Amino acid sequence: MDDIRLGAILLEGGVVDEAGLERCLAVQTLTGSSRPIGQILVEQGLLDEATLKRLLELQRERVETARAQVVATGLACGALLTAAAANGASEIVVGEACPARIRVGTGWRRLTDEQMSGPEVWDLVRDLMGSEVLESLAEHHFVVRSWSLDGIGRGSATAFRHFAGVAMRVTFAAAEVPAPELLGVPAPVVDAVRGGKGLVLVVGERGIGRAELLASMTQLAAGDPSTYVVVVGDEPLPVAPTAAMVERRRYGLVPAQQAAALRSVVREDPDVLVIADVGAAETFEIALRAAEGGRLVIAYIDAANATAALARVLNYYPVHDLPRVRSSLAAVLRTVFVRQLLPDVDHTGTAAASELLVVDETVREIVRRGELSDIAMLLRAEGGRAGHSLDRSMLGLLQAGRVRMEDVFARAEEKAWLLERTRDLQPNPR
Repeated sequence: MDDIRLGAILLEGGVVDEAGLERCLAVQTLTGSSRPIGQILVEQGLLDEATLKRLLELQRERVETARAQVVATGLACGALLTAAAANGASEIVVGEACPARIRVGTGWRRLTDEQMSGPEVWDLVRDLMGSEVLESLAEHHFVVRSWSLDGIGRGSATAFRHFAGVAMRVTFAAAEVPAPELLGVPAPVVDAVRGGKGLVLVVGERGIGRAELLASMTQLAAGDPSTYVVVVGDEPLPVAPTAAMVERRRYGLVPAQQAAALRSVVREDPDVLVIADVGAAETFEIALRAAEGGRLVIAYIDAANATAALARVLNYYPVHDLPRVRSSLAAVLRTVFVRQLLPDVDHTGTAAASELLVVDETVREIVRRGELSDIAMLLRAEGGRAGHSLDRSMLGLLQAGRVRMEDVFARAEEKAWLLERTRDLQPNPR
């Protein structure tokens, strides 16, 4: 891995000599090792900005290549999963007539060069999910199971049929549950969970680490030993043993199954209900009624931001029922927390950006009226008590040098606002 360091690339190309590099490293050490070596090289007159930019691009290319250097030693289930875990993958997808691919950070890359045959994929499905899954797959066309292998990890696996044959998607669960603060969960959301009542909406798009985020919030909710927590979902949540009683229920993959599962859970009268997805009218209505009953409900919904999440919820209902729903939602909603993952500055990992809506009397009145566009205005206001927008969070990451401008600009809603505030921002060499 030494050949991906900027110093090694400089020496390899003869751009600087060892004495010049050592002098710059000494300067870096004297300044607390906080300044990038590339910046010091430019200041010392050993490089110009254009050359440094080309070298950094070369370094990024080598990093991308190095991240995929742990290749599978075979097509057996254990070999593929071991290689995927060694690459830091969050999921792996295998399918007939395709090479195995893994998701690392926010991007996809190949794990194998050769395409996989039908029998090889069937063997993987059977080894990981059990031989009985083949019959279920033939009948239902997709099957979801939890998996766990000693020395490799655990997670969920989905086998499904497609036009070319059969495929399988395998996700990896975190070995340990990070504290909410380490996942970027703001203090008002933590306070709302500890408060033990109301509705906390968790919002995001695919690939934000939903299982890990919900597991962290479940762990937080289970901090009181007198609490009864029920988690409804099909993905395993790696919740550590706790003094509280934490139970899991299967959710199902169609709204009718999900609604039936939630009704059954609510009849058990838990203190906390964690729902992996409220993406249908039936399931959200049950979650809303559960929160009205004095429970804490932590529910996930797919959306890009807080306003879109609330709009999606209200679109579940017919027009004549909206006044009731808006009134109920305003009464029980505590916070809306949006999490998005961006490629980091080196494109070798991720950086978390967030949007936060704290529900106070102003927000409750907006929800009752259904004028959701006012929420976006509140979140854009500087120093507002209602929370912060996703654009403001991404701006903070950009100013800290953790992400690239092009990645932030592509996701920003208020692009002119972002450009105005980054006009004098200098790029952070890496």
